[in-house]
Amino acid sequence: MKIKNTVILIAILAATLLFVTGCKKKVEVEKTVLSVKGSDTMVNLSQKWAENYMKKNTNASVQVTGGGSGTGIAALLNKTVDIANASRELKEKEYAKAKELGIAPKEFKVALDGIAVIVSPENKLTELTLDQIRDLFIGKITNWKELGGADLPVVLYGRENSSGTYEFFKEHVLGKDQRGNTRDFANSTQVLQGTAALGEAIARDVKGVGYGGVGYFAERTDVKILKVKASEEAPAIAPAENGNVNYEAIWNGSYSISRYLYCYTNGSGDQKIKDFMDFILSQEGQDLVKQMEYIPLPTK
Repeated sequence: MKIKNTVILIAILAATLLFVTGCKKKVEVEKTVLSVKGSDTMVNLSQKWAENYMKKNTNASVQVTGGGSGTGIAALLNKTVDIANASRELKEKEYAKAKELGIAPKEFKVALDGIAVIVSPENKLTELTLDQIRDLFIGKITNWKELGGADLPVVLYGRENSSGTYEFFKEHVLGKDQRGNTRDFANSTQVLQGTAALGEAIARDVKGVGYGGVGYFAERTDVKILKVKASEEAPAIAPAENGNVNYEAIWNGSYSISRYLYCYTNGSGDQKIKDFMDFILSQEGQDLVKQMEYIPLPTK
């Protein structure tokens, strides 16, 4: 009898273990996974959104990676990510490609950013006009003494061409020449992968100049953010001062090199995408934008 009872007990325990294991597997299967890829400028911000969203939604897993705006958009069109982060708008050719692939990109403005022009703290210059910045990066100005600085050659640092920061800077700062041709960066520009690498290079090089999202550089003391003048007569406006982003200057457009940051989805997306986008655009999501030293959307 004892043996029979023991066998029954073992059978019950085994069944219970199988049930519990099955429940765990069921929970794992039901876990919501959301993939986000794109703009390097947005990586830190997007990771913060993901971190806080997952705290509120414990069954959600939000995976964020960078690689540049173009990379994220390509992944969205190839249906390998749920959300593409971009620091620029989609191009006409990307919309055309999307239509060809049966993708309907939906645009969300999620924050703003200013593009900072950065130099070494040892560089005595404090401000430049947009024209001077352009002439630096197209290679027309090659020595800092031409701008009132030290007699040192200019070393240019830039981003890879898949970067939305690269695209924005090229379009809005370099612009077009008198013939209507798009100006390009000087061949001497040292192309770096990511904002972090660019910042580290400038911090080590007294001759260097580069550009990147002000949210990334605002609190750094190993680089200097230059004030920018829209014209020779215009006031010099700083996108950040004393470690703080100058929100008003970017909202009202007085700081010349600023932009919206975007998320793109395929149509409205399924519920998991809608829920995450609702969180980003909520007051809590926009408070995180400010906390991460980006610029929240203007209040309506």
